[in-house]
Amino acid sequence: MITATRNYLVFLRRCARIAFTGDWRYYLWMAVLTVIALVGLNAYAKQLVHGLVVTGMSDEVSWGVYIANFTFLVGVAAAAVMMVIPVYIYGNEDLHDLVIFGELLAVAAIIMCLAFVTVDLGRPDRFWHLIPGIGQMNFPASMLSWDVIVLNGYLLLNVWICGYLLYCRYQKKKASKWFYIPFVFLAIVWAISIHTVTAFLYVGLGGRPFWNSAIVGPRFLASAFTAGPALIILALQVVRRVTASVPTGETAWPWPGAAAPEPVTGRAATLEDLDLLARHLPELAFVPAADRRSCLAGATVLEVAARTILLHQGGTDTDAFFILKGRVVVKREEGGRSRITRSVGPGEQFGEVSSLTGTARVATAITEEPSRVLRLPAESLRRLMRTPQMNEIVRSRMTERLMITDRGLLMLRSIVQVSMIINVFLLACEVFKEFYSGTTHGASAKYLFFGLHGHNALVPWIWTAIGFNLIAMVLLVLPLSRGLKYLNIACVLSIIGIWIEKGMGLVIPGFIPTPLGAIVDYLPTLNETLVCLGIWAFGLLCYTIFLRMAVPILQGRLTKANEIR
Repeated sequence: MITATRNYLVFLRRCARIAFTGDWRYYLWMAVLTVIALVGLNAYAKQLVHGLVVTGMSDEVSWGVYIANFTFLVGVAAAAVMMVIPVYIYGNEDLHDLVIFGELLAVAAIIMCLAFVTVDLGRPDRFWHLIPGIGQMNFPASMLSWDVIVLNGYLLLNVWICGYLLYCRYQKKKASKWFYIPFVFLAIVWAISIHTVTAFLYVGLGGRPFWNSAIVGPRFLASAFTAGPALIILALQVVRRVTASVPTGETAWPWPGAAAPEPVTGRAATLEDLDLLARHLPELAFVPAADRRSCLAGATVLEVAARTILLHQGGTDTDAFFILKGRVVVKREEGGRSRITRSVGPGEQFGEVSSLTGTARVATAITEEPSRVLRLPAESLRRLMRTPQMNEIVRSRMTERLMITDRGLLMLRSIVQVSMIINVFLLACEVFKEFYSGTTHGASAKYLFFGLHGHNALVPWIWTAIGFNLIAMVLLVLPLSRGLKYLNIACVLSIIGIWIEKGMGLVIPGFIPTPLGAIVDYLPTLNETLVCLGIWAFGLLCYTIFLRMAVPILQGRLTKANEIR
């Protein structure tokens, strides 16, 4: 027990050390987020001193941008289930190594949700009344008590699942299914419940006709399963762009008992071999002739038969390999399971991670057929990568170590595509219900879409959201969005459109007009906006730290085996 506790504390210490190490881009990003978070904290301190009078909320409009952001972020947190279901129920391999990123995003989103609820309380010191066993929750009559339970329960579930799986990867041990699979299936149900309960907070208010509709729950889920995966798609692309060459901050040591690569002899490489490689790797043509000649020092060409092991997982050699002819399969063993991570052909490389970072091999490479392979020393590879085109292609391929592939992103695209179509359809149904009957209950919808008695503060916002959603839906349906450029555009439009539609476009109109017919416009104050920006910055700060700790573990670069004692 003492040893286990010590090992876990060492694990936390190493993760904390990594969270505070990085290149200048990482430090700049963290510094910007920290400054914004501190500005938001200062604004909240002013709110604590003076009360909610410093916000744009009033007796007539008692929910504002705080609850709008809370509603949106609950959906982002719930969207992690759209990665969990394909993997754990249908066995989808494309998303297998990406689930952890969605679950970490859910943790960060729930933290932001709880922060937005806290700042919305006029007397946050009375929050203890909602804690079971200490205060009186009025459970189960109060929907707020249900929300407290589901949000905190979902947070604990995701913290446990992520923490357990990452710690098992760190120890290079197979995760026991009994310790996480039951919690995964519980989290699937819980994810749907957190947004359903949030929807019921609105639906249960019979005195607000704009919210009192059974379709609000399905709309919440559809929008959540659109904006959440869209945000994950963007986040994954950032991760695979910036983490391929991020150092762990610690020296890597070979794994105990790792087998050495089988010796394979070859002949000295020539310029003709580089010319052959350039046929399959056009970026090589940009390398100056002097660098091409100098990189041949120590380079060899291997003629190998099928099923020949070129490098072993855990090995300490640092050569990089480029395929001139044939194919090589790269396998990664983890927890007693071997999984093919990729199959590479002429013009592609493998082994470059260890060559550039000096770390132990994280996978085993075996020829699928008789092949000709160019083996380069680490210094030769670095010389080739002085050319920007070669540097870009090599580092972009290094992202495959995280298994963040285009196939996985396109699988998420399919989820966003279907969810967006459903979301737009449900919105159209809601608009028909509000306007076709022509009753006075449609006053809130009229205020939102067209303005009411000269009050039209939200009209430009909602039509912008509708325009963004429609453009995103068209892009997602068209084959254009199979390219990452247009997919990213569609994701950004989806996120902004749904944030407006399900945030300010849902919360504010429900209060207007009041039961007495008064129209009181709501506009967030500067202090209110700063608090919101501060919470968003804090959430992104948390997510960045989570990723900074998780990525080296997933890459196999931070393990118990390379722990410095």
